[in-house]
Amino acid sequence: MKKILALTCCCVDVFPEKNIVNAGGNALNVAVSCSKTKKADVYLMGNIGIDFYGKKIKETADRFKINRQKLYEVEGETANNKIYITDEGDRYFKEDSWTNGVLRDFKISESDLKFMKDFDAIATTYNDQIIVDIADIKSKTTVLFSVDFLDHNPTEEWCYYFQYVDIFFISGKNEHLHLYKKWSTEYQTLFVATLGVNGSIAYKNGDEYICKAVEVEKVIDTTGCGDSYQGAFIVDYLIKKNVISAMKAGSEAAAITLSFVGAI
Repeated sequence: MKKILALTCCCVDVFPEKNIVNAGGNALNVAVSCSKTKKADVYLMGNIGIDFYGKKIKETADRFKINRQKLYEVEGETANNKIYITDEGDRYFKEDSWTNGVLRDFKISESDLKFMKDFDAIATTYNDQIIVDIADIKSKTTVLFSVDFLDHNPTEEWCYYFQYVDIFFISGKNEHLHLYKKWSTEYQTLFVATLGVNGSIAYKNGDEYICKAVEVEKVIDTTGCGDSYQGAFIVDYLIKKNVISAMKAGSEAAAITLSFVGAI
């Protein structure tokens, strides 16, 4: 069994138009996807509040047998996100959708750093504070480090991190793919871009890998499909070290997530 740590965004997704409240957030979504493979022991790290939303997150983690010993409960509001869905199933947000809550106060401690050294993989996002500590973590362990750069437009400032990032994920755009291919010739990082209905594409050492999206009968909600892709990809890649196999595993996991409201 592989040992995987997901951090730090655990939140609750609120769907006001559907009267649905689901646990979610990048870290929890990736952790659940990893756990569903039944090939990994999965851990969470981050802050949640001592409130109803925090309870939802704990219940979800327990349901999927995710270790939450490093999921800290602190006074305050659990992070939450209001999500709206179009008739085509695409999610969108409004100006007041995101509430950071106690998530903003999370900091990696020395004991957390020591805890990380025994993992096979650590998954996080570019927006998290952990990206600042990435060099320190990598200096103490051979852990595979996966970072989700979300849907940001690429910048040369990212290049500083590529010496530490093993797997780069992004919700990609066709006009930026040439840049990821170029970067793959300059760094040891595996660059993976998900492209929605157009599947996904990856670059390693200048080589290109293409994977079609798994067809679904009807898209209900796109929330969390990228996170599902990443979790399944990471586990498969750790075990097989095969890019195409991992892309297929990710695509299959994403397709399942498209079939219901919420990420989990």
